[in-house]
Amino acid sequence: MKLANQQNEGKGNEFKNVLILSGGFTAIFTAYLAIQNLQSSLNQKEGLGLISLSCMYACIIISGILAPAIINIFGEKWTLMISFLSHVIYTATNFYPSFSTLIPSSVLLGLTAGPMWTSQSVYIAEMSYSYAASSGKDEHAILSRFNGIFFAMYETTQITGNLISSLVLQQDSYNESATNETVKYCGKEDCPREVNATLIEEPDRHIVFILLGVFLACDVIGVFLVTCFLPPLKKQVSKQKSSILNSLTTCGKGLVDLNLVLLVPLIMFMAMEQAILWTDYTKAFISCPIGIQKIGFVMATYGGSTTFFALSLSRISKYTGRQALFAVAGLVNLGTLVTLYLWIPSADNVALIFLMPVIWGMAEGIWQTQSNALVAFLFPEKKDAAFANYHTWKATGFTITFVYGNFLCVSTKLIIALTLLVVAMTLYVIVEIRVKRQQRFKH
Repeated sequence: MKLANQQNEGKGNEFKNVLILSGGFTAIFTAYLAIQNLQSSLNQKEGLGLISLSCMYACIIISGILAPAIINIFGEKWTLMISFLSHVIYTATNFYPSFSTLIPSSVLLGLTAGPMWTSQSVYIAEMSYSYAASSGKDEHAILSRFNGIFFAMYETTQITGNLISSLVLQQDSYNESATNETVKYCGKEDCPREVNATLIEEPDRHIVFILLGVFLACDVIGVFLVTCFLPPLKKQVSKQKSSILNSLTTCGKGLVDLNLVLLVPLIMFMAMEQAILWTDYTKAFISCPIGIQKIGFVMATYGGSTTFFALSLSRISKYTGRQALFAVAGLVNLGTLVTLYLWIPSADNVALIFLMPVIWGMAEGIWQTQSNALVAFLFPEKKDAAFANYHTWKATGFTITFVYGNFLCVSTKLIIALTLLVVAMTLYVIVEIRVKRQQRFKH
């Protein structure tokens, strides 16, 4: 399926542009993901960490719907720059976290995140189609390869950011004797605002300030890369001006396509399992049994695993097909969620605490690369609407998980995730059957 008007100012430099875009995201998300992994443990008071994440992802739902209109006004490059500047503000407000500072910056970040991710998806897709057209190579293979490069670099942020996090936080001293006297309810037994809610010991503020200072420098580097080195995409001649009303209509029209509707539960599950890892696993399975200073080290193994699998599996997808990879990801997540439900972590299970994110990373490496490639492949003529829906529903999944995170026990959240996974994979199989039938009719 060839698209018209896929020319851009980076014609002939598609690979370089993908690397620049990936580098900018790597710098920005080195800071953001590490801060996000710490929110449920670092800002426990009155649930500020989870509430701020809930507000952020709720705003991403709105910004995801409005993404086509926003991108039409500013273009993909300037949309990315505005969002990256919002990351600078968000990191800065974490120096003095409160409801009056962290919530507004979270809202701002959420309002720019939807257009940012839609711009990223469109930019990668345009580079892929342009490169495929000039080289004569298979479109889906190039989509998978370029998405693999992007998400491999993106997932290294779980290594860089989290290593920085733990290396800085372990400079502090933690009162182990006091911790040992405290009754802890780890793993699935952790429940919010109940008798069995465990309070994690937080590091001194001056240590946190050093950590945030490093992350602020990373944000500035990301802004610099995109501003100075990323060329803007040329507007397609056939592209109509998009108002906010048109943007809402466009996003709504995307849901007229049955394939997209059937993929919604899978998109929401991909968000839900990530939210469980970022908040429940980091607090109930890492901070609770072995301390907040170990979160970065454990999550770095997840980043390394995700990077490896995103890069390697995206390269072999042309041999295995996406169906086999989706099946592997579904089975891996099924196994990890069941394990979390059956296992109560302790300081004696350090090896397993580190191993779980490594296994989890295999599934994430597949979800990240193959889901983006699938959406671009299924909806080549309406990428803006398709990706706007994709990121909107993903944000919905995050928001729902973070909101009930302040009210439900970890065991209940795991059961909800397992149920959604079964439904999502069933509907995904139906999508693949429909795609094969449609291709058969074309031939």
